[in-house]
Amino acid sequence: MIKKLHHRLLVLLAAISAAACTDYLDVLPEGTPELRDIFKTETQAEKFLATLYNYIPNVTGYRPMPDYCAGGDVMTGWVGAVRYFPYKSLLYNEESATTTYFGMWNVKGNPSGSQNYDLFKGIRYCYILLDNVDKVPGLDLKTRNQWIGEAKFLIAYYHWQLMSYYGPTVIVEREIGQNETDEAVIYPERRPYDECVTFVTRLLDEAAALMAATQPAGKLGRATSVAAKAIKARVLLYAASPLVNGNSEFYAGFKDKSGRHLIAQEYDPEKWEKARTAAQEAIALAEENGYKLYENPTAAALPDAERGEINYHDLFVEPTWPQNPEYLWASGDQTYIRNVQFRGGARIEDPYNTSSFNPYVVPTFELVETYYSKNGLPMDADPETKGLDLYKMDPDKETALLHLNREPRFYASVGYDRGPYEINNQSFTLHCRKGERQGSTGNIAHEYQSCTGYVLKKWIHRTLAYDKGSQQYTYREYPFPLIRLAELYLSYAEADFEYTGSLGSQSLVYLNKVRKRAGLPDFEVSWNRAGGIPQGQKLRDVLHQERLIELAMEARWFHDIRRWKTAGKMLGHTPKSWNLEAPDGPGFYQVVNMKESGTRTFITPKSYWMAIPLSQININQNLVQNPGY
Repeated sequence: MIKKLHHRLLVLLAAISAAACTDYLDVLPEGTPELRDIFKTETQAEKFLATLYNYIPNVTGYRPMPDYCAGGDVMTGWVGAVRYFPYKSLLYNEESATTTYFGMWNVKGNPSGSQNYDLFKGIRYCYILLDNVDKVPGLDLKTRNQWIGEAKFLIAYYHWQLMSYYGPTVIVEREIGQNETDEAVIYPERRPYDECVTFVTRLLDEAAALMAATQPAGKLGRATSVAAKAIKARVLLYAASPLVNGNSEFYAGFKDKSGRHLIAQEYDPEKWEKARTAAQEAIALAEENGYKLYENPTAAALPDAERGEINYHDLFVEPTWPQNPEYLWASGDQTYIRNVQFRGGARIEDPYNTSSFNPYVVPTFELVETYYSKNGLPMDADPETKGLDLYKMDPDKETALLHLNREPRFYASVGYDRGPYEINNQSFTLHCRKGERQGSTGNIAHEYQSCTGYVLKKWIHRTLAYDKGSQQYTYREYPFPLIRLAELYLSYAEADFEYTGSLGSQSLVYLNKVRKRAGLPDFEVSWNRAGGIPQGQKLRDVLHQERLIELAMEARWFHDIRRWKTAGKMLGHTPKSWNLEAPDGPGFYQVVNMKESGTRTFITPKSYWMAIPLSQININQNLVQNPGY
């Protein structure tokens, strides 16, 4: 994991920042003493390289970015102002060209509570390293190439982040000097999305060719060739998807000042083939270098369902970073990982208080409905469950049929009323009805309560503990995956289907790797129960469901439902919950609208991307705004 740098280097970087001139293409005066000092020694230069990672948006938890809680799979409680929960600005249509809570394009003038990353500053610093790396005395060729690869990787990744949240972006191809006179460089246009993809993927290939496939223990979190190829596969999968591949429905009028379309208007199926090839390339490189799906060795002899539940749950909380073979790239920052544990763990004591664990970051009702049956099928397709009223309470189990006969990943991820739970070194049964320990207190002013009737289980380790006497927590430290091998397997299968119209043998191999680890039957075995593997749109929906389940609560729903053009359907309605005001089972198991602090407002196509800040459009008249703003 990347260690925080000492005070002196941060002071140097602050001085460099203070000397900059503009918001999105800050210029560093050349020849300053501070810059020369940074590249005088290998130690100091490598510390500068480490700071280049500081601009990576943190997608863990509800505060730093919208990804974790604004995708439809995780939510926080019904109260709380947007300045404390910035992701709500996207759900409630409070983001605008003049008000943004996420400073990725610029960081000035944003409202209280905004999160600032300044990706263009990060890009500029990467070019500074590229321009000066050969000035470092005595730097060996292998280290030099690795550093250049990391800088190129980050330039590509920061552009990719801009594309993920804003769509077509400005491309920065070099450091901009203070005496630059070319107005096309000083005041660049947004480039067509496909040009951005070409630029990013080219850099990722160049980076991969220079970097090692793994990093030593002291440099975990820094880029590798495997990470570069994996991110390339993600970029190309997104580029092939309906949002940006021939989307004349949303973007027929989305053009730059010269009239050039910024989103391709004609669908190109070959983009899926590029995505499939990139996924295969990344998988091959990862597997050749020892990456594989994580499985807990202590569960190997257990029945499939038990083994699958342990494997999936422990994947995220059990192994420390070097021992997790599935993470291709991950974040080691613990601040928001601890926050998820603190605000996600089930309440362990009475009465309600804000000192101990509170079930506040919770799975959504819609996520619970997404999980498969125990047979690895959608609940409405499995012959054993499709005719049932899943929202009815089973009198013997004292819980809803929706919670019974589900797949292992559900039980590994979601805590439900009358279901098992482990925390504080204890095993107990959750009681989530009004007046019960994990249920509603009946007081809406009590902020830290579940708004859906569910409790987070994924990311919660049994040893996560709170000492009431000392009021001290024992957190579980683990990395948060930025991309893992299972995603690549699912990406290959999706791209294969979209390109060929069916699932080839390799796609089934990859799907079944993911399903077997989760304790499920093979894909074709499960679907034989329901008349065979579906075709067409139904198969597309199933592949989307496979991905949503496997990557739930990992900040991926936010992006996948956008690239599929399903975000309006997923986010444009009031979410559901159980009747939290009922103290008894029959009353609790009534589906109602979830309480929220605002009104869901998803506007198509506006809400698919954030606005380019008006302050930047005022500086650069060549910029055009995103549709809907």
